Amino acid sequence: MDDKYAVTLYVAAPGTPLLDGGTSAAGHMYYTVTHGKEQTSFGFAPIEHGVMSGPGKVYNDDADQYQKPFYQRTMEISKDQYEKLMEFGAKPGEHGFNTQYHGAMNSCIDYTWGAVNYAGLHRTDLKFIQDKDFEGGLKPLSNVEYIRSIKAPVPDSELNTEQYNPMPERTLLQRVISDAQLPNKDREMLNTIREQVAGIDQQHGRAYDATSEKISVGLLATAKESGLSRVDHVVLGNTPSDGAGQRLFVVQGELDNPAHLRASIKAAEAARTPVEQSFAKVEQISNTQQERALAAQQEPALEQSRAPMQMG
Repeated sequence: MDDKYAVTLYVAAPGTPLLDGGTSAAGHMYYTVTHGKEQTSFGFAPIEHGVMSGPGKVYNDDADQYQKPFYQRTMEISKDQYEKLMEFGAKPGEHGFNTQYHGAMNSCIDYTWGAVNYAGLHRTDLKFIQDKDFEGGLKPLSNVEYIRSIKAPVPDSELNTEQYNPMPERTLLQRVISDAQLPNKDREMLNTIREQVAGIDQQHGRAYDATSEKISVGLLATAKESGLSRVDHVVLGNTPSDGAGQRLFVVQGELDNPAHLRASIKAAEAARTPVEQSFAKVEQISNTQQERALAAQQEPALEQSRAPMQMG
């Protein structure tokens, strides 16, 4: 074990407690590399904390600072990969990374993916092709599934592990950050769902609360995953006789129209799923849909390019 090398990729959610006090405003993505018992941490952030853009620097204490990050994945790697992660981490500017921080375009996410790409660890896309230039999702939590898609260099290693921690408590601002970054169409769908869920709450003598918000964002993810383009109704199903638990349905179209589209989720599951986790799922679904649309557009051109070679 002492002669083995490993990398751990971390995703911290907004609200993650910090060792020095306070919480992370927008979340964070960083990594550590280990050789035996030696560990080095690498993360990228602005020199002046809290700014959206400005000079950035590499921090080597993120593994200590971020308490119980939401997700982490450890993989055994080769000595060469270890050395490349160390090289990029310490001097990213020498490997083409812009050390001028920008929250939306050049952040901790770009830095971490830059490092793992340099080391030959790549996100796998829908066609099972490794994306060697992948720069990550916009928000830290958006990157969990992308990290999970990386092919382990040593598939059967006992060092290969995944760990999830509970989502931290978040301030109202930290929750609003996720909502504000939704595309307009998704935000409109979410607001419709909120109105419908509030109506169900009212029917049962309850006020719309934090649990209602979890349910609403969870239903948005369910609707998008099922291909709904809008939500006209939210319906609470009857309690099953087998004790399986009630389900909530999102419906596109009129309820009495046999051609309506619908999708469902267990009410209890929706009520306990953190909103940040559902928002991250919404973004991943949107990215996947965009990739499929792009692939569909490219397919006719590929067929045309193949046609001459198939003649004769």
